[in-house]
Amino acid sequence: MHEEQIMKELIEYGYEKLDNNNAYPFCSFVVRNGVIISKGYNSKVNLFGDKTTHGEMEALSIACKTLQLKDLIFGKEYELYTTCEPCLACFDTALWHRIGKIVFSVGKSDFPEYFHDHPYSIEDFEKQNPNFIIIKNKILHNEGIALFNKAKQKYGW
Repeated sequence: MHEEQIMKELIEYGYEKLDNNNAYPFCSFVVRNGVIISKGYNSKVNLFGDKTTHGEMEALSIACKTLQLKDLIFGKEYELYTTCEPCLACFDTALWHRIGKIVFSVGKSDFPEYFHDHPYSIEDFEKQNPNFIIIKNKILHNEGIALFNKAKQKYGW
C-alpha cells in the first residue's frame, strides 16, 4: 500500500475507535513494506490512568510482541503512521526502535490545545538532525482535521 492508502485506512480506524470504543482519535500503525504489522489507539479510559498509553506506544508494543523482537530494534524499513504528530515520548520511543520513517496527518500547529505547551516538535528534531529519520506530515491533512474536529465535538474540547 502507498502512504495515502495507509493513512486513509488509519483515519478510518480512528473513526471506528472514536465511534465504538470511547477512544481519542490518536491512532497508529506500524508498517513494513506497505503491510500493517500492528495497530494502536489512545483509550479515553484506561485501567491505570497512565499518560503513556498512547496509540503509538501501543502499536510499537504490539509490533514487538508480534515480531518477537528481543532487542526491540525494528530497523529503517519500518514506518510509524499516526493520525497526529507524535508527542515527544512517542517520538523518542520510535527513535529507540530505529523506525525509519514517521508519517502523520495532523500536526502540532493544527490543534495546539492537544499538546499542552510542548515547546519542541519532531520537526525541530528533523531540522537539527537531517537524514536521521524521515518525517512526512500533512498526509490526507483535511481528512485528519475532520477526524479531530469530530472528536472535539464529541468530547467538548
